[in-house]
Amino acid sequence: YKDQIKSTAVIRLHGPDRSGIEKKTGSIWNQIVEPKDEELDKIAEIIYYLKNKKVDTYVNVNNHYEGSAPLTIKKIQKLIK
Repeated sequence: YKDQIKSTAVIRLHGPDRSGIEKKTGSIWNQIVEPKDEELDKIAEIIYYLKNKKVDTYVNVNNHYEGSAPLTIKKIQKLIK
């Protein structure tokens, strides 16, 4: 569907198992406990594609995605540079 996006896109990253990751982290969100590197590589490709099309792209990352939203954001930033 990426060819149908014209001006704005929102990508929301949240984990599939909220209670499971909360148990792993103990509700302390300062480390990656479920790395999703392959998925992030694909997401970075989409972000790069949209950037080149001049699409305003917003990425919303939840702690439940990998265990730490700020650390996931840093990973994404490195991938799209």
